[in-house]
Amino acid sequence: MTDTTRFQRPDFHSHSLASDGVLSPTDLVARAADHGVDALALTDHDTLAGLPEARRAADRHGITLVPGIELSVLCGSREIHVLGLWVDPEAPVLVERVNRQLEARRERAVRIGARLDKAARLEHSYRKACELADSDTPGRPWFAKMLVEAGVVRDQRHAFNRFLKKGQSGFVSTPWVSLEEGVSELLAAGGIPVLAHPQAYGLTRKRLRELVRDFRNAGGLALEAMMPGLSPQQAALLEECWRHFDLAVSGGSDFHSPQQKWLALGGLPPFPADGTPVWALPQAGVAPTGARVENAAP
Repeated sequence: MTDTTRFQRPDFHSHSLASDGVLSPTDLVARAADHGVDALALTDHDTLAGLPEARRAADRHGITLVPGIELSVLCGSREIHVLGLWVDPEAPVLVERVNRQLEARRERAVRIGARLDKAARLEHSYRKACELADSDTPGRPWFAKMLVEAGVVRDQRHAFNRFLKKGQSGFVSTPWVSLEEGVSELLAAGGIPVLAHPQAYGLTRKRLRELVRDFRNAGGLALEAMMPGLSPQQAALLEECWRHFDLAVSGGSDFHSPQQKWLALGGLPPFPADGTPVWALPQAGVAPTGARVENAAP
């Protein structure tokens, strides 16, 4: 069975080349091991493709790999991200969801490319982003990199501010699955739904509490409250939320690249002694085959 003892240096949110990270799953796991991480969740955006390679690397380095995914969902008209930790990658409901999400990402990427061809006066933006990503479903960071290499913008932040963020000419909304359906599918796949980086949505205190409430009502089980770089005010608000809505506590760096020095793997604040860590939930007691333990909470 999966080790559910208290981990000393966990990181339950990271990305590889399988989505918009810059390291292969093998190199990501090796870097995590070098940083003393003893439990790593690979949570690529809307894909499970990196998990087999990451599993082999984790076995070599002697660290616990938590199979995961970061699912894009809609809460009302707002896109938010829900992590699924300890999911069964072979669960039919999750495989089907991944296929649908990837198709939605592909369609969005084609439309972003067409918009950038016009707005930035480029040619073949989609194809060039695909080449950079080595994928036919490049996310916005790859389009940002393409714009930098084309000399259209100074850096990736400039690319988002000028073209790729909501309200700009290259932005394309995506009809993601609803929050309720996404959470339900993660639960059906044996996973623990975690509301990812809640401080990153730019919400007021009232709106954030409403989002956490809606997530909890949908069946969500944990809040990502342990992250590097939180201000004291942000940390206090997230603690208020997990306590009030009776959620387990998760944490992760949201690692994408070694260049993001402030998001080092495993660089999390200590988990609260009086909270329920995400690994203590029954769903974390999953055998390598993906079989659920008995009497897991719904």
